Amino acid sequence: MAQLDRQTYKSSWNPNVAEMIIKVTDGNGQGAAGVYTASVVIPAGAYLNDVQVHGVTLWDSASSASMIVGDEDDPNGFYEATNLKSGGALTAGEVFAFNHDGGEKGAYVTDDDGALGGYSSTARTVTAQITSGGAGTTGETRFIVIWSKPTDSVAGSYVAS
Repeated sequence: MAQLDRQTYKSSWNPNVAEMIIKVTDGNGQGAAGVYTASVVIPAGAYLNDVQVHGVTLWDSASSASMIVGDEDDPNGFYEATNLKSGGALTAGEVFAFNHDGGEKGAYVTDDDGALGGYSSTARTVTAQITSGGAGTTGETRFIVIWSKPTDSVAGSYVAS
């Protein structure tokens, strides 16, 4: 039977948190239209626990500001296109997270089967992307990626009798 020392097990999960910040602070109105991106690499063998989106300052770009969050397999796998302008889905001070309602959740985050991105045997890159449709002066969105990678694993064994 597989066993793991309780003290070792308790400290072996090593939670990790990375913050990605995408913002425009061009006070003269010349903030460029375009695509702003930030990425975090989650190591092989890790469990993705949450991807949070924090609306710090609404985006004021001329026509639109839309966010997606995903990985290399599905660019909007965690959050589908979400309006970041005034009157949009994410308001200043609001947080989207896997564990509560909010945001246009992507294919990886479903209420019916509890899928949350979970375990990956290979490295995975989580990417946040904001597309700004016109010049703007303000906008700040923060993305928190939380994952755990056990340092100790115990595999069980089975012998047919």
